[in-house]
Amino acid sequence: MSRKQAAKKGKDQVELTREETGELEMIFDRLAVQDPAGESFQVYLKSLSNSLAQRPMLAAALLDRLSRNPNQTGFRTFQALEAVVENSPYKRSAKQAAYRFSQKGFAPAGQIASPEKVVLIREEQRQPLADLFQVPGAMWVVSALIPDASTGNYEIVTAFLEDDFNTFHVRVAESAGQKLYREYLQTISTHALRKGARIPLRHAARLFFDMLDFWTGKGSYAQLERGRNIFEKHFAPDARPYVYELMPELENPGQFFAEIQLERLFEDMDLSWLRFTREELAPWYEKLKALGNPLLVVPREVLEERGLQLLRNAGDVLCAGTKRRLYTRFFEEQAMVLKLQEDEEKARWAWIIATDLAGESPAGNNPAVSRLVMDSIAFYWQEKFPEAPKAAEPEHRTESGIILP
Repeated sequence: MSRKQAAKKGKDQVELTREETGELEMIFDRLAVQDPAGESFQVYLKSLSNSLAQRPMLAAALLDRLSRNPNQTGFRTFQALEAVVENSPYKRSAKQAAYRFSQKGFAPAGQIASPEKVVLIREEQRQPLADLFQVPGAMWVVSALIPDASTGNYEIVTAFLEDDFNTFHVRVAESAGQKLYREYLQTISTHALRKGARIPLRHAARLFFDMLDFWTGKGSYAQLERGRNIFEKHFAPDARPYVYELMPELENPGQFFAEIQLERLFEDMDLSWLRFTREELAPWYEKLKALGNPLLVVPREVLEERGLQLLRNAGDVLCAGTKRRLYTRFFEEQAMVLKLQEDEEKARWAWIIATDLAGESPAGNNPAVSRLVMDSIAFYWQEKFPEAPKAAEPEHRTESGIILP
């Protein structure tokens, strides 16, 4: 695709500066990674429309280029920006773009064309879909519906961890259409802590390979390899998780720790995946006992600096390496799901925790880490501290109850 700085629009001419051309390229790069069926794409289109509302020339150049290689993402963008150009000196650009889209089967707004509408629906139905659910006892229940060009049908892929990272369930099933997938998602949702989140297929692939890394089992099996082969086609190992496209960069996340309300944030989260082991905690527990029981009676109101520092030190030592990566990815995914579900406040809290852990600051200073150190101690030794608030009822982990297709 050529990158022109100027394109004639009848009597008028769209002439972009070097800075505007660079901005146009950034917009195209952003559009290239969007999922036209995703909720975040709607949010991005609204933001893009607002930012270009007073810049019809740049919007005209964008529509002109999108219409020269029509696809579903470009057409949705055209619909969002058409009004910006329509009432400007560059309105002819909108008409030309509309014509190009219609030639490829995309019906522009206001144009009644039944054959084109049929083609558009058919293309939407062939789009891959991916969803993420949070189910107690299971980690990152990822499901995807992927068109299979060789058969003309779809493949439904499901993957999740269970049994304290020991079991990695992967199942691949064939489906003739989207109906079975919708019914399957409804089945999963009956077990979930909250409603599922629609995610890009590339991010579903990332989650699959993250779980493969965290899996403590050995060997392989046919369904796992089949799932691996499917997701490898959509995996970009050097790309950052999807949440980084949704949330703003935080240069010094530690300065925002005071905003976080952990009790509220931890609602509807299965934190058992982050629990430290009894063996890891035993030396620190003995040190805490030596400082006196009050340190654990009311963990969030600990006042003695020696006890707080001991807990920070425990977090620094225990939340390192693979464990720190697990914590980081866990809270990145929490931030993503909360953002997609428009729970802005909790999404920000999870994002502060995640970006701090993704950096190089001491893990023990992170409020989520120090809290989970205390909660883990309370889980294993709560009989020693009957007055302490319980982190959670001791659980007997069983199958999560998810029915695989």
